[in-house]
Formats: sequence, C-alpha cells, structure tokens
Amino acid sequence: MKHYVRVKGWLPHCKARKRANADLEPSEQRRLRYFTFCAIGAIDVLMLNVAKIISPSREDKFDTVVFFDLDPDAVLETQKRIPGAIGFPGNFTDVVLANGPAASLTEDQDYLAPPSEREDTTTTRRDQRILAQRGNFIREFPFDIVNLDLEEFAFKPNDPFPGKVINALRKLFEWQKAPLYAWPKRPTKSVYLDSFTLMFTTQIGPPNISEEYTDMLRSYLEQNIASHPDLEDVLLQRTGAANVATLQSDHFEDFFKLGVPKVLAGLLLETDWYVDAEKGITTFAFKRNWTGGEYTMLHFVMDVKRQAPPKHRRAPNSGHAADAVDAYVSVVRRLFTQSDLEVTNELASSIELKPSLEEIRGRRRKYYPEDV
Repeated sequence: MKHYVRVKGWLPHCKARKRANADLEPSEQRRLRYFTFCAIGAIDVLMLNVAKIISPSREDKFDTVVFFDLDPDAVLETQKRIPGAIGFPGNFTDVVLANGPAASLTEDQDYLAPPSEREDTTTTRRDQRILAQRGNFIREFPFDIVNLDLEEFAFKPNDPFPGKVINALRKLFEWQKAPLYAWPKRPTKSVYLDSFTLMFTTQIGPPNISEEYTDMLRSYLEQNIASHPDLEDVLLQRTGAANVATLQSDHFEDFFKLGVPKVLAGLLLETDWYVDAEKGITTFAFKRNWTGGEYTMLHFVMDVKRQAPPKHRRAPNSGHAADAVDAYVSVVRRLFTQSDLEVTNELASSIELKPSLEEIRGRRRKYYPEDV
C-alpha cells in the first residue's frame, strides 16, 4: 500500500518536476534537490533514481539528497545505500526550532566554538551541536522536492499550540525562499525557486487530540462554508454530515482529512507560497494494524508555487498576490468535492507498480552489495 502511494502519488508529481527542469535552457538545467525522511532502505530516493528524477554526481554521489533520522547509526547505514547523501541525526522539529540566531547562508558560523556566554557543560555542548546542525541544514535549502514522511502525529497533545510540527513547517517554507547559491555558480546572480513539490504524511489523530487542535481544524472548515454556503450541500452529499460540528463528532476521519490539508494550504499562503490549483491536493489514505487495533495514515501530495510578485515586492499591507488567493479558493473547493483515495491491499495488488520494489532493491545492491 505504501508503494502504491509512492508510485501513484509521489512519482507523477516528481516526474513533472523533472520535466520542468528539462525544459529550461541547457545552461539553467541542474540536478534536482530532494529532502526526505527515507529510513535506512532509502526506497523513495532509489525509486526516484531508477525513474531518472534524482541523479547522482559524476562521482556517483547522491549529494543533492538530504535526510533526517533520529538514530546516528541509522544515518550511517542509510548513507551506505545512497552514498554521498547528506544525513542529519536528531529530531527534525527540535533541530529546526532550536533557539539561536539563524545561520548565515553565505558565511560559516562556528557554533561549536567554546561558549563565551554560557558555562561549558554537557547541556551547553548539546545545544551547540543542535544549533550547528540547524545552521548546516539551513544552508542546504532550497529543495525541488520536499517529502515530509514523518509517519507520526502532526498534532501532539503535549505540544504548545499550534505544535512543533506546524512551527517547523513555517520555518521550512520560509527557508525554501533561499537562493540557489550553489547553482548556477554565478555570484552576481541569485536564482530562486518559483515552485516545488510537497508531500506530507501524518497519522489521523491522536485519539486524545486536544480541543485547541480540533477547534483550529473546525474553524478553518467553518470559515470556508461561511464564505461559500453551497459547500454545506457538498459536505452533506460527501460525508452525510449536515455541518462541520456533526462532521467532527460523527465522522472524525473525514473531518481530519478535510482539515489538515486546509492547514497546509494556509501555512503555504502565510509564507508567500500557494498550492497550484491545477492539480490541487491529492489525498491518499490507508490503514495499518497494530497491537491496539488499526490506525490510518494520510499522504497529501501537491505542487507549490511562489506568490508573484513576492511579498518583498508588494505594497505594504496589500495582502496576498491575487493569483494565490484565487488558487487558494479553488483548492479549498476541490478538497470538499474531491474524495480521497482509499488504498487497500487489493487495490495495490491489482495493478503493476513500476518501478517495482525489486528494481529498487536491485539499484540499492548496486551501491551496497551487502544488502539482502
């Protein structure tokens, strides 16, 4: 089921991103940059490599791939399978939200130098290491494809509202506006991304989700219906719920599936991006079993565009770019009218999924023959 999402969800958007790069003038073409949470097997990276979307360097290094893993040993194991990839050991949200000055994108900052304002303790050195990681991570931006496959809850009850994940996404979307200093190698000209592909994965829930989070989701949906009353009939036909409150109480999964992409679209708009209305946001869902029963994973896939003109070229207090506002309205309407795709084992087994897992494993053995 997960590979169905990769092949039918992630891959088409990534192929389109590659085609857009291939349509540029030869002097402007470059290898795509990819950020992921790939785990040791690096299936997503190698799938994109087999599909000729992610290309190694001439030295056969995956040096345009950046990933996170909680376990330092897992980072090293992953790099055996995608040599040259840049791995960060640690908690993604803790690193992104670490306190301290933002790292310079043009100058090195030695966060590991002996501290001048704090006592040189284990805690201080740990904080310094996290800040160093944050600085190094910032300097890897921007990315053509961002795959936030966290496979955990986006809204954690003990996180101060709106939560670490949401605030980390705010930072990430801001950093996506950084110039591509490394390419082209012309110091007199900065090149910026005008679009990127975004994949976001989360579990539905948690069961003890706090009222602050559900109030936020409900507020987003109620605002949409207030602005477009005909969506209430659409909601009723799609879910059987006459209003958002009923949707939340009686159809929580549908409530969550509608609310979370609204949060993502709102975050992107806030940070001077917007979801491309032509494709909208595609939602995949599938269930997994665990000792306590089953839970539902959601995968959202979308293309993202930079608002034009960008915020620094718009008049003060002028609001968002007109195209972005129109696209936001269109994307929201599409979320109400377009059902998510429920992925089952039967569906995933009924079609040919290429590149197949065996092709991907074969590519992995090319770089790490010891892999079984």
